[in-house]
Amino acid sequence: MTMPKAFIFDLDGTLVDALPDIQANANRALESLGYDLRLSLADTQPHVGGGAHKLASNVLGLPMEHDETIALYHAFADIYEQHPADHGKAFPGVMHVLDTLKAKGIPMSVVTAKPAKARVKVLGAMGLTPYLTLALSPEDGFPKKPAPDMLLECCRAMGVDAAETVMVGDTRFDVEAGFAAHCQHVAFAEHGYQDVPAEYADRVVQLPAFTDLLKLLES
Repeated sequence: MTMPKAFIFDLDGTLVDALPDIQANANRALESLGYDLRLSLADTQPHVGGGAHKLASNVLGLPMEHDETIALYHAFADIYEQHPADHGKAFPGVMHVLDTLKAKGIPMSVVTAKPAKARVKVLGAMGLTPYLTLALSPEDGFPKKPAPDMLLECCRAMGVDAAETVMVGDTRFDVEAGFAAHCQHVAFAEHGYQDVPAEYADRVVQLPAFTDLLKLLES
């Protein structure tokens, strides 16, 4: 087995347990716009991974282009920038993996559906920024996952081919983006917010523990 030359990570549900912050900020946004609706953690979890605009659409039960959906999306993004990491934290094993990869000189990047300003704040608050060559959100001018564009841009920035790179995520969007980019491996973090899609179960590297990712470095 050829050792991977780079790693690309999703953020929420993969590196960071952001669900409590997403819930809190969604509820702040709903309150700011006068809605009585409030989300529990269980209500919020199915909406993680598709981006804030999709979350707003799903929560309101309205089309993506509806004025109320757009207003909730902008309120959520603005509030998230002010409360990027009140509750969230890195999942167990994440910092060990990042430290190990950094020590080996293996470049890393992040691709996320999180709004760009919130992404910057979260990565900074969690101490993750120094590990990364690049971090991208759709707001940076790329289509959302499962389109492979953000992954391919990260590969260009890291100076590697996608075929030498591991994509690590916790949603169908991440898995399909990794396959679309023709990554060397696509790994699925089982601590995340979705179950591995059944049709891909035998094609992904499943990670019962996040540190299992380091097994890919064994020749």
